Amino acid sequence: PENYQVNFTHPFRDTATTNSSYCACAIDFIAAFLYLLQRVYTATVIVGRWHSDDYMILTAWLLTTVDQFLILHCLIKGVLGVHTWEISLEDAIWETTLIHAKTLTVLPGTVLAKLVLCIFYYRLSPIVWYRYAIIATSVIIIAAFSAVWFTVQFACSPISAAWNLRLYTGTNRIDRPPMYMLQAIMGGVTDVMLMVMPLPIIFRLQMSWKHKAALIAWFGTGFSTLGAAVARLVILIPSLKNSNTTFVLGQGTLWLIVEANLIIICGSLPTFRVFLNHVAPKILGESASRTGDGNRGTPPARMRYALRTFGDSQPKRRHFDTIDELELGDRPYGSEMRWKVDTDETGSA
Repeated sequence: PENYQVNFTHPFRDTATTNSSYCACAIDFIAAFLYLLQRVYTATVIVGRWHSDDYMILTAWLLTTVDQFLILHCLIKGVLGVHTWEISLEDAIWETTLIHAKTLTVLPGTVLAKLVLCIFYYRLSPIVWYRYAIIATSVIIIAAFSAVWFTVQFACSPISAAWNLRLYTGTNRIDRPPMYMLQAIMGGVTDVMLMVMPLPIIFRLQMSWKHKAALIAWFGTGFSTLGAAVARLVILIPSLKNSNTTFVLGQGTLWLIVEANLIIICGSLPTFRVFLNHVAPKILGESASRTGDGNRGTPPARMRYALRTFGDSQPKRRHFDTIDELELGDRPYGSEMRWKVDTDETGSA
């Protein structure tokens, strides 16, 4: 810019965004990791078996963690959150390489985390139209993010021009900001779809409206990821006509860090109530007393595990009746065990 004193040695840095990114990564990453730990504990100790969605959320966490480390590396090295005209060509190539790798890493992680929720929603009810809607949502998620992934990877000719600025001629690649905007848009759209899908099942639950409202609020935590996607989109829209991409993307990646961790938290929530029932039953109003047999690992007196198999003669139910059954479902967790309240058992103990 005119009258701007360029300083390659000590370039101007967006310290507010950089410090916010450090704080967001520290706080959100720890929160996401703790939620993931409770899901791993639930699958390993409480249920005693891992299922496909457990492996998927773990893989998603690994991918989003790599994504965050790439962003932090760019910020620490001073190639992100700085003006484009104050970094050398070598630094610019390094920045585009890491941002390219970051995008290719976070996209499959986002897809896996969203598919974990789709799997959970699919198990909520055997209603045919509902399950077809969940399948359609899953297909849209996979197709949309796959399109963005392949567009990012093959946006240039040759392909290496996507990160090697020496090969850039001005006409041999697609601009990156629109692709990042498309990623944010599809993330927001799929978040809305995932929040709307379980509502018909929730309304059919045989529970008070107070509990239904609490359950809707629980599912509504997905609005947090939607908010992060919208914030990132608002930041990226001005970048369409802004050549100072390294500075603008620094602000956008801040919200990408927030969104990536929130996705992991939302993907780990389906087992959270089961975890609380196990480690702190009083929080959910369950009795913490034990039966008098003295066996280790015996569940609370008012709770028991009901074993069910695929050959069970009991008729299939069209929907669940309680919040515990909704969260455990018939599969995968409910196929091995399901919490059931039995007040008569307290008297017989």
